[in-house]
Amino acid sequence: MKKYFIIILVTFLPITLFSQEWVHIYGEGQSAIGTYIIEDYDKGYDILGMIGNYKYIWIQKTDINGEPIWDKRFGNSTIQLGASNIERTPDNGYIICGSWTKFNTSWDAFLLKLNSCYEMEWCKTLITPTNYDMGIKVKPTPEGDILLLGAYFATNPVSNTSLFKFNPDGELIWQQYYPLDSIYYDDQPTDLLMDDDGYLIVTRRYYPDPGQSGGGTLRTNYIKTDTAGNQLWNTVYVDSGYYYSRPWGSNVNQYGHYYTACTHMDYGSGDNPALIKVLHDGTQSYNHDIVVTGTFNLSGIGTVDFINDTNLIMFGGWLITPPEENIVVKADTFGNLRKVKNLPETSKAFTQATKTFDDKFVSIANDATGGWKVYAVKVNSDLEYDSLYTQLFTYDSLCPYPIVSTTVDPDCDNVYVGIDEPFTKPETTKLTVFPNPAMDHLTIDVPKYLVVQNTTSRIPSTTVYHQWSSATLEAWDLFGKKLLERQVTQGSAPVELDISLWPAGIVVFRLIYRGETVATEKLIVE
Repeated sequence: MKKYFIIILVTFLPITLFSQEWVHIYGEGQSAIGTYIIEDYDKGYDILGMIGNYKYIWIQKTDINGEPIWDKRFGNSTIQLGASNIERTPDNGYIICGSWTKFNTSWDAFLLKLNSCYEMEWCKTLITPTNYDMGIKVKPTPEGDILLLGAYFATNPVSNTSLFKFNPDGELIWQQYYPLDSIYYDDQPTDLLMDDDGYLIVTRRYYPDPGQSGGGTLRTNYIKTDTAGNQLWNTVYVDSGYYYSRPWGSNVNQYGHYYTACTHMDYGSGDNPALIKVLHDGTQSYNHDIVVTGTFNLSGIGTVDFINDTNLIMFGGWLITPPEENIVVKADTFGNLRKVKNLPETSKAFTQATKTFDDKFVSIANDATGGWKVYAVKVNSDLEYDSLYTQLFTYDSLCPYPIVSTTVDPDCDNVYVGIDEPFTKPETTKLTVFPNPAMDHLTIDVPKYLVVQNTTSRIPSTTVYHQWSSATLEAWDLFGKKLLERQVTQGSAPVELDISLWPAGIVVFRLIYRGETVATEKLIVE
């Protein structure tokens, strides 16, 4: 049962640092952490994060000038929660991903679906026992399905990267895992992009240093898939022994080329915020240091957005001594610096941003000074703070009644406990034929899950279909004669066959799904 508590809105007034400059602080004194910001359909902003020392998922809605309208909180003060990504869905709702301890002391990944009034429609939890399962990024597809990039699922211990696809009602359609070969280890997914012909997953992987057989340094890695999640290519960015790592934000241009904001790690001269580019086929294009810091401390660019075809805007910074020294830079698409602007100093850098309808840019960062709180800044394409709008805007018009601040205890008992069942219980993926040998009658049980192995690339991928509507069951004798062709469905009753007229010998059963053989079984007919 959902529980609702009314929160008075005035508890969330931000501080405007400069009277006519778009710089705000939210959640001061309430242990607030911001993780993501999007521009909404009404030109306001949704800031996603956590509040109350990770006790509540938090959405702060603001108007176009950053002034708060209302806030929503999801939690019950007893479990730990971490929200990482929010996106609008084609049905005018919202989807959130993250991790929580609702069902385990270890973290489990979750999806939270909201309607246009920010009320909960459904939520799902993905669990692998005794393992930390993380929801990293969520993306709705144009068809209304939902992609979830996850990490640390125990199903495939040699790879931390997993991709899931759900239908609009939250039912799991398929899951993909991308195992590592022997030269990689400790895979850490960071970002998910959608383009015209599939998806791009950005991860961090340890890759052997030149001349080494083991160990290595953290590098930026790309996995390109088709729309079914099948791997098309895999590129670890390596250049002359230099390490381009800690990827945060990535983006794709109109030609399908990928740009990633990261760190150039050079132990001889220090870390520098950098930009790397990879072509649509996975070919490394170039890398460029945006700013040369000349220090050995952590530094990097956290976001990359397009001002136009030839210019980029990027937020980032470096840590010499706390707090973080933050910047926003303008550069061309080759990484050549055009302009730089200093931003308010915070404990954590600006690592997520959104482009607005009028080609401006809003970014958030977190600061621990006097207790955690969220900074937000908005700049135009010349890196000047945005001026305030004076015209009236209508907000939340897709909701038929006014939205008020509330706290909701999410009633989320929809749990995928067996997310690793296709691997821990292989019998659930097999075609079962009995008795064997058989003479007159035969019974066939179809699999619960369908598993497709993609071995066309150097590092193969595995697709597990949790939802499937129809597959083709065939039976062939050793002379190439087809004895049976029948459509079967998931969860259907066992197939009963009269085989009294079949010739004696060996018969091979095949289950075919989307043109691929997903299960086979041999039978001896007496």
